[in-house]
Amino acid sequence: MKNRVEKHIENKGLVETKDPEIDKPIYRCPGFEGMPAFSELDGRISDALRQARERTGLTHADVAPMLGLHHQVYGRYERNETKMSVTRLIHLSELLDFSPIDVVMAAAPYRFGKTQGEADRRLELIKIVETLPADAVDSLLSLVDAMTRLRPKTDD
Repeated sequence: MKNRVEKHIENKGLVETKDPEIDKPIYRCPGFEGMPAFSELDGRISDALRQARERTGLTHADVAPMLGLHHQVYGRYERNETKMSVTRLIHLSELLDFSPIDVVMAAAPYRFGKTQGEADRRLELIKIVETLPADAVDSLLSLVDAMTRLRPKTDD
């Protein structure tokens, strides 16, 4: 008889693996691009952050004081020398006018679909929804809810 954790691992399709940053076995969910190492995910986050800053035309020295940081400290985020907290990511998204979902998608597109194309389409949908007025979001949500209730249940 399987315990609660074993059932969860099986139900979610988690795979025991190792990551160079962690000295014990961990469980991950493989996607269409396999299981990138955490260091690769961190690098993608750093790249997305740099691109977001560059789109604004601001420099490290411009952004850092708005975060309450020295420009050298801020630069460590973009060089993937320092891990960023979620609260820092949210703060940066406020300052640089990007959606945190953009950074997550850049780091782990496999979490948004079974293929790169499916992930891209979902991001496209998210971007459209982000721009809709509140009444259109309510209408769209009602439509999606109705479609979900009509759709037969599947095992995937």
